[in-house]
Order: sequence, then C-alpha cells, then structure tokens
Amino acid sequence: MVTEGPHRELLIARHGQGHCNLNRVIAGSTCSGLTEEGRAQAQALGKRLAGEGGVTAIHASTTRRALETAGIVGAALGVPIQEQIDLRFPDAGAAEGQAWVEARAQWGIDPLDPIRPAAEGAESWRTYVDRAAGVLDSILDEHPGGRVLVVGHSETIAAMYALLLGSPDLGRLKVGMWYCALSAWQATRERPGSVVAHQRWTLVAHNDARHVLSGWGTT
Repeated sequence: MVTEGPHRELLIARHGQGHCNLNRVIAGSTCSGLTEEGRAQAQALGKRLAGEGGVTAIHASTTRRALETAGIVGAALGVPIQEQIDLRFPDAGAAEGQAWVEARAQWGIDPLDPIRPAAEGAESWRTYVDRAAGVLDSILDEHPGGRVLVVGHSETIAAMYALLLGSPDLGRLKVGMWYCALSAWQATRERPGSVVAHQRWTLVAHNDARHVLSGWGTT
C-alpha cells in the first residue's frame, strides 16, 4: 500500500528537431540527428532546467536525435546520461527511412495508432507501449525522490499516459509535443490518513515549450 512520500517529479522532454522531422521521413535506426535548430532547442531546454535546478538524473532514448538532445541538456546540467534502449523510437520495419506520406499510402495503419504505417516487420503500438512503459515504470521505481528527466519522443509521453491509465489504447486522446517541450508529472500527495494501492501521479504541465518559443538559449 502507498502513503504520502517525499517530493518526486518526472519530466519528459521531446527531442529537438531532427533532420528526419524536417524532411518528413520515418527514422529510428537511420536517424541522422539534430538540425541546427534542434540543437538550439536543446540548448534552450538545458538553460531552462539549469536555471530551475534540481534535476539529479537523466534517462534518454538511444535514437540519435533524442540522445544528442540529452547530451546537450546533460552538459548544461552537469548530469550524466543513462541510455535506455527500450525508450527508442518505435521500430518501423520496412517503412524505416521512407517518407511518412509514402509509407501511409503503401501500407495500412496500426488500429491503435492511426498515424503509424503497419509495414512488414514494424512494431505494433501495443508492443511499443509495453516496452516504453516498462522502462518508465522502472525509472519511477529507481528514483523514490527528487527530479528526474527523461528525453524521448512524443510517443514516450503517450506511453506515460498508457502506463498510468493501464491501457495502450488511448481512445480519442492524441498526444502532441513540440520540439524540446516538457511534460511534468508530480507524485500525488494524498490526504493525511488516506491509503491507495499505487502511487498516483498528477500531470502539472504538458507541451510546455515557453523556453523554446521565447528564444531562450539562442542569443
């Protein structure tokens, strides 16, 4: 059973703009990293978090654009990066490296994720959520207190929703995130004397991109 514990906060950041985003292609293993704009976005995120303080751990997807973003942020914070392969971009199978529009025209879509082509060898949304949510759950267990940053993809935030809802099917919910935007979750402090079966989490910010849109770190 769970009762009130120490302050805990999980921050999930999307990566900066990648070349694949600019060119509108599907890129997991073939990702060629961040554009100059993407690097500036990562620097702005690092500057903001350094000013706020408190981040003691950084976990990152091993997809190149996310790992490069995490490296820039980690350098600004003086915090090492812990690579998490199961936070990587969903495996695209035969659609890897293809333009999104062409892949969608060639194959049908995953019924649980209407933006993702169901190409030969592609990972299903359910499989992706199982692995990504499993890592997020482990990260929450690993850090019983403090402020932890996860650098991943918009899909990573969707996996967090799925983890807390207990279902990979988000129904009518579409989860969008701007480059280097933040989603912030805080461990819920229950009322004195109340007992719950699992730690509950409160979403306190979503798609918070003011550090990017205001131009922080670009001067």
